[in-house]
Amino acid sequence: MSIQLKIFNWFFSILMLTSTSALAQQINAGKDDDRLKKSEAPIEEGKPVKQKTFFKRDLKFGWDVSNLLVGALSSPRFGLDFSIDYSLKQNFYGVVEFGKNNYSDISEAMEYFSEGTYVRLGFESNKRKNEEDLSRDIFYLGARYAFASFQQTLENYQSTSTYWPVATGDQISFNNQAHWAEALLGFKVEVMKNMYLGLGFRLKFMIFQSGDETIKPAIYVPGYGKASGNITIGFNYSIYYNLPLNYSKKNPNRAN
Repeated sequence: MSIQLKIFNWFFSILMLTSTSALAQQINAGKDDDRLKKSEAPIEEGKPVKQKTFFKRDLKFGWDVSNLLVGALSSPRFGLDFSIDYSLKQNFYGVVEFGKNNYSDISEAMEYFSEGTYVRLGFESNKRKNEEDLSRDIFYLGARYAFASFQQTLENYQSTSTYWPVATGDQISFNNQAHWAEALLGFKVEVMKNMYLGLGFRLKFMIFQSGDETIKPAIYVPGYGKASGNITIGFNYSIYYNLPLNYSKKNPNRAN
């Protein structure tokens, strides 16, 4: 009897342990179902869903080497020209360009020098928006408003007249300002990570010039070029370094 009693107690203990484990699993399963139902509760209509989307903001620093190239071929011109552009929103950039240009034209009648600084403010819009293309090359259209302040100088000049003797002078200077607008198109190609080469074409419209009236219009305006007419065409060949900034969080339901 003692052996049978021990076997019965052992069998009864195993049965109770198995029943308790099964009951606990059923309770936990019920809790999981309740959590799932809560997570699948319908979202109230009219309430915007907060989603996190990300778009990259870039800051590019550019160096326009076209004046150096032109100056190497024809000595009268030299300049340092730089640019900064920042992505205000996707495929749209605010741009600041600035620089200092020197120009000289030496002949038997006179030695002419123009020296000054300029600044351009404007925007560029990237028209290459194929999202399936993973390249980061840019084809842009843009516009600028520009201003220059410069000094024109004549040295060793001669003025001739049929009524008066030839007049000569050592040096005379004039201070001038100029305002103009530009329409642009061009492209920027990423040649290595965050390094770009860019070529752009500019149609420039002189708005007005101010300052000394002696040499007006000016022979050469920094940032604009030779000012023989109110419309001129220019180009820029630039090297850019792109500084990638942090991704910005944006609610897609919010108007831009």
